[in-house]
Amino acid sequence: MLKSLNDKTEIKISMYDEKILPVEEMLAYEEFTDRVEILRKLEEWVKNVQRMAAPSTAIISPRRMGKTVLLDRLVNTVFFKPEYRVAPFYFTMKRKKTTLRKFLLKYATTFFRQYIAYCHQDPVLFQNKGVRLTDLAEYQPEHDAVRLAREMIRDFLRRYDEGGHEDASNHWDAFITVPEMLASFSGTRVAVIIDEFQDMKFFVHDTSEEHFAEMGAKGMLTDQGAADLTATYRRQAQSRKAPMLVSGSAVTLIFRTVMGGALGGRFDFRYLKPLSVPDGAALLHQLLDIYLPDVTVSPENALYASTQVGGHPYYLYCLAMSKCEGKNFDNINEIDSLIRYEIRHGKIFGFWQTHFQDNRRHINADSDEELGKKIIYYFTEYNDRPVEIREIAEKLKVPKKAVEDKIEKLYLADLVWRTEARYYAFNDICLMRYIRFVYEKDLEDVEDIDLSQQNLFNNLKGRFLELVVQITVMKFNREKLDGKFFGKTGKIEAPLFQIADTRYAKASKTRAYQIDVYARENMRARVWLCECKYTKTAMGMKQVRKLEAAAAAFRSEETESGHTVPEVQLWLVSTGGFTGEVLRYVRDRSDIFFSDYDGINSIFRAYGGNYNIPVFGDS
Repeated sequence: MLKSLNDKTEIKISMYDEKILPVEEMLAYEEFTDRVEILRKLEEWVKNVQRMAAPSTAIISPRRMGKTVLLDRLVNTVFFKPEYRVAPFYFTMKRKKTTLRKFLLKYATTFFRQYIAYCHQDPVLFQNKGVRLTDLAEYQPEHDAVRLAREMIRDFLRRYDEGGHEDASNHWDAFITVPEMLASFSGTRVAVIIDEFQDMKFFVHDTSEEHFAEMGAKGMLTDQGAADLTATYRRQAQSRKAPMLVSGSAVTLIFRTVMGGALGGRFDFRYLKPLSVPDGAALLHQLLDIYLPDVTVSPENALYASTQVGGHPYYLYCLAMSKCEGKNFDNINEIDSLIRYEIRHGKIFGFWQTHFQDNRRHINADSDEELGKKIIYYFTEYNDRPVEIREIAEKLKVPKKAVEDKIEKLYLADLVWRTEARYYAFNDICLMRYIRFVYEKDLEDVEDIDLSQQNLFNNLKGRFLELVVQITVMKFNREKLDGKFFGKTGKIEAPLFQIADTRYAKASKTRAYQIDVYARENMRARVWLCECKYTKTAMGMKQVRKLEAAAAAFRSEETESGHTVPEVQLWLVSTGGFTGEVLRYVRDRSDIFFSDYDGINSIFRAYGGNYNIPVFGDS
């Protein structure tokens, strides 16, 4: 059976000249925007599993931020890296109640099927959920790790067939260690990747099939009665040969699961944030190109739309696919109308309406429902910053305790997040606008809260070029780029930078200089210092001298701090080009790159930009 699958793989590849992926991705390939940096870090995490230097990690973010898409792409990337010798075991929790015995068989089958598929580089086997464990037990291996896996499969089936539901819990506990054992004995490590990990608390019941069916018929299969399988990973979460990478969209729940209880202290974690504003604009262009080729949006308006939804990928999808009559992106008023429609009537409304209904026990559970609504309403002022409980209490003339109790319920409902003993509103302007729409009309005598992003857009326009350069250099990954993009000949290697940001340089005997973009490699071996001029006028020697002075201050600062001074590369970026004097000065300087409008656009496009960088004016 499995031999014929391999034959079909060869036929399909030759017929369609396509690369079959182990995981069918949910989005068009071109829709995967931004995420380059975190995908690279996760791939590095997988690669480090082989040398036992990858701690178990959790990816945490609100729903619809793209976690599953990211994990799909990660698995499809590392699967075709046999040199890593790390098999990705990718399991997605389904919100469907089942018995532990059934779940155990599904889990074990998925693990062994995917492990064997990686060892033999067979993507069809990886995705073929119809393959049974008994089929895998008869597989004729060509790989030492697969021979060992086949023996473990036979041991598993022998115990599974001899036992019943009474042995399911013990058998599950024993199987948890199998990926680590196989990784240890074979040398082919395992990355245990579980999507929606927190759901392993609520949907698996340790009981017989008969009792399960009886309880289900009576409506008595409650979350509280399920087996908490997350706690059984206490040992596995510390493995270095088969560590875990888990994700969850119930932010509060997944955070509590991996940071407390049986798993407390065993996980690192990463927050998956919205897209950057430039990448959000690129995604909107991409969505329109794919789904609505007759609808266009200018770079300026795409940037505005991305700003207004905070770069959230799902909201940008909602705008592109909106059913709003007469939809267009011709000007900012039309975009504002489209966003307003989506928040009040469209997909964004439906998304948050469902979330509020699912969490109404937290959101609406108040002795004073009117006060609860007011607290939620005023909470919208604190988008992506600490929620000032005292300030809300003073506005409403109520005790701080009443506000604290409500904010805690909003935390449980995944409407705020908590860190360092402070509550923060999620960076989600559309959520804030939805709350205002739902509650403002029911409340009297409340002050109007301005949720406009216009000031943000105006500020962004002034430093948009710096932001584009920062975001783009963080996508560099040692590729060879055409030197003409940097005013040079030949090829130039794009360094793998660890940090890219604006910073100041000041030594004891220098004044402070602002560096528009400071990009640093790991171990401080090399830095790029960038000066950006975002106007239609050419850059003159004044800006060049400023960057050279900033570089001198930076070197002095490093020396005074006791650091080894890294190699410093200067980079001039000007949308208006350069004066003749500047061109003569930098042409033969290997330590100074210079990119004009065409050059920086070419670099931007090489890393996912699909529009020309807008130039707003001489400001």
